[in-house]
Amino acid sequence: MKIEKPMTENERKNGNLLYRYLMKNDIVTKEEMFKVLGWDSKKDRQLRDLLSEIGKRVPLISYSSGKGYKIAKNESDLQEVEHAWAELSSRCEELNKRIKPLIKFRDSYKFKGEEKWKKSN
Repeated sequence: MKIEKPMTENERKNGNLLYRYLMKNDIVTKEEMFKVLGWDSKKDRQLRDLLSEIGKRVPLISYSSGKGYKIAKNESDLQEVEHAWAELSSRCEELNKRIKPLIKFRDSYKFKGEEKWKKSN
């Protein structure tokens, strides 16, 4: 049940600009990214969306300490990649736990009529 909207040409352009900047630098803060894109911090949601798109294509490491983001480029980044992977896996597990009650609730109403039909046959 996933709905994805296609990227606009402007989003693609900004994504490419941000990607090139991340490739040229080591750790990049959000403040730096806002500056590169010519945005202010009110566009935080748009920045996170761009980072999400970049992270779907390249090994993007985010530092939960707020230190910034970087693209893994060589073997020396392996430990940070594994840490980022573990963090994402943990988040997925937590989200899946939250999905289960939603599915159960939905199914209790959506398939209510089907259960009655099965019981009568």
